[in-house]
Parts: sequence; structure tokens; C-alpha cells
Amino acid sequence: MMRFVPGAAGALLLALGAATACGAEDSGGVAGGGQSGVGSTGGGGSGAGSGSGGGLNVGGGASGGGTGDGGVVTGNEDKCDGIDNDKNGIVDDVDVGKDGVCDCLRIATLGEPGTVGQPNVFDAWLAARSTYGTTPLKDKALTADLLKEFQIIVSQNVSNNHAYSAAEVGALGTWIKAGGGFMTLIGYAGPSEIQNVNQLLAPFGMSYGPEQILQKSGANTIPVTGWVKHPVTNGVTQIGVDNGYPVNGAGLALASEQSWTVLRAQEVSAGKVLMWGDEWLTFDSEWKGHPEYQVELFWLNALKWLSPANNCQVPIPPSIK
Repeated sequence: MMRFVPGAAGALLLALGAATACGAEDSGGVAGGGQSGVGSTGGGGSGAGSGSGGGLNVGGGASGGGTGDGGVVTGNEDKCDGIDNDKNGIVDDVDVGKDGVCDCLRIATLGEPGTVGQPNVFDAWLAARSTYGTTPLKDKALTADLLKEFQIIVSQNVSNNHAYSAAEVGALGTWIKAGGGFMTLIGYAGPSEIQNVNQLLAPFGMSYGPEQILQKSGANTIPVTGWVKHPVTNGVTQIGVDNGYPVNGAGLALASEQSWTVLRAQEVSAGKVLMWGDEWLTFDSEWKGHPEYQVELFWLNALKWLSPANNCQVPIPPSIK
């Protein structure tokens, strides 16, 4: 749960929003490269290399790139046009800065990010690694026309959003099954906050439990140390949580601490669902104050896994650990 911690840098806004100017192809209701032109903000850029450990480097990285999964060379295209220009089987695998984030990736968020601390830090991290900026959906009604613009949607604090209708839940489910990647975060408010997000997760047999778990006793978050091998957890050994909620139901249990599962992943037809049982990995205190945590690597892994397999896949630089 969000709370101010003296000396901590505060909350990283997960205004991951949608980098939406990438693309025209609509494959079964999911964006697939090209030029969308919806509400782009911010600019791309590559700066100093993205360091290892817990340092928060908002500027783009300049290391890594090359061979992706299965030995396929990815990340060498240079424009977001919805075309497999280098004929490697992956559309728009553009990563000019070689920082591990596809420049053409379109991401949206639901609800609101945390309200404590400096705003837009996470958004700046992503914007510096993408050609286009971000678009938060906040409390918009979920429709097929709205969702088709995006490849990934991240649910933040939706406790103050309207109660999602069956039609909206169905629209999201159809989008996921067509290839969309849906990720949920939790811990922004009291136990009632799980109700709305659980509505969105119900069709997939997944939910957050009602009990608040893993409360920190001092200044530092509780490190999650139990990890199962998976593309999302590759290279991750510790990430901090505080006052989260257990991640229950279907899917693969990928991370746990003190017998509580805090990460689950499920493939649903062509799409994917990822649940994380906390929100502290959006706080810059976790990036900057804990070099033993692999927060940036976790996010890169998650974005890569949630993206369609044949679209916007780029290598993660080996320097990010």
C-alpha cells in the first residue's frame, strides 16, 4: 500500500500510458505496428547507458542489442511502419537506443498511479526509451475501439474508477485473447481496491486475495526472494514489496515470499495476463535505494513477455542486471 517513507524518493508514477503513434495494423483487435497517431507525448532519445543495480537512469541506454530469443537477430529496424523490414519474422523490432524497450511499443494504463512523491519518473524512464510518449486511459470506458490501439495495458489504482460493466470486461477479454498483454498492480489503497481489478481478472480465474501481506517493519520494503524460472523473472533475484495482496487463482506462480504468492502469469489464447501483488516497484525509492533489487530488469522482462511474439520484440541489454 502506498505510504510516505522518510528519506525515500517517493512514488514512481506508472503512467506507462500508450506510446501510441506506432502503428496501423490491427490484428484481431490488438495494435500491431505502423502509425497510430493517438495522443503521443514526449520524445524518444538515447543517452547514457542504463546502468546495472538499483540506479535510476531516466535517459535512454546505449548498450545491448543484437540476438533475441531463439537466435533471431532483432532490434535492428529503424522505423515504426507495421512492416517486417529486415525479414526476421518480427514487425517493428525497433530499438535505436539499444536500451531494451521497443521504440514502437504502445502501452496504456488504467486508473491512477501513486500520488506520493515526484510524478512522472517512470513515465520519463519509458519515454526516454521509446520514440513516442504515453497515454493514460484513467477512467475511460473500455471498448474494442479504444483497446485496439494498444499492445500492453497496465492496471494501476482503479479503486476510484467506475465499476466495470460486463461489456467492458468482455471487451478487455477479447482484446487479450487476440494478443494483448494485460498487467495488474495493487496496493494503492485499502482492501476494497481489489474489487474493481478483480472484476477485470475474473474471466481468467485470477484474483487478489483480501488480506494485506508483507508489511515492512522498518524503512525498507520486504524483499521477495522466491522466484521460478520464466521469461518475466529472468535474472531477477529480489524486488521489494510492502502491504501488498496475495495473487491467487490460475496461471503459473512465479514469485513468493513467506508462503505468499505475489506474481502469476497466464497465457490466454494469443494474449497474456501478468499479476503483481504490490505497487512499490513503481516507486523510485526501490530503483535508487536498493541496488540489490532488479526493478528495471523486471520491467524490461515484463514488457517483452507481454508484447506479441511477432511484434516489437527487441533484446534486453546484458548490462542491465
